[in-house]
Amino acid sequence: MKRRYTKCVSGLVKNENGSASLEFIILAIPLFIPLALYLSSVNGNSQELQTLNNAARQSARAFVTSSTEELAPVRAEEVLSVFQGQSPPGERGGALMQISISCESTPCLTPNSKVTVKVTDPNSGRFAEATQIVDSWRSSA
Repeated sequence: MKRRYTKCVSGLVKNENGSASLEFIILAIPLFIPLALYLSSVNGNSQELQTLNNAARQSARAFVTSSTEELAPVRAEEVLSVFQGQSPPGERGGALMQISISCESTPCLTPNSKVTVKVTDPNSGRFAEATQIVDSWRSSA
């Protein structure tokens, strides 16, 4: 293994082995820490939006597959409570997700009508909407 020596201005011999890696570490760490924090924040936001989208979609699906008009909102809210329970304690800050349901026709479970469910997180103000169509073979009785 060859060693590299350079002559300094003072005439002393100086060893430069490992100085490039040390300089890289000194410069790279301050750049990687903010990048890691940013990516962590983006990941958290993405997971929150994915949870809201899944909650809206599954709540809408539970609503349109209900056997009766009276049971439909109860089923949608029950699905939302399952998603609420999947969040780690303290992550939501105690505020519950809110649901609003709008129907294209009356009664809501009319065949081929659209039902839109909007789930809102009051902590962040973010929301997600999902639309499901009632089965065309359903009897509207």
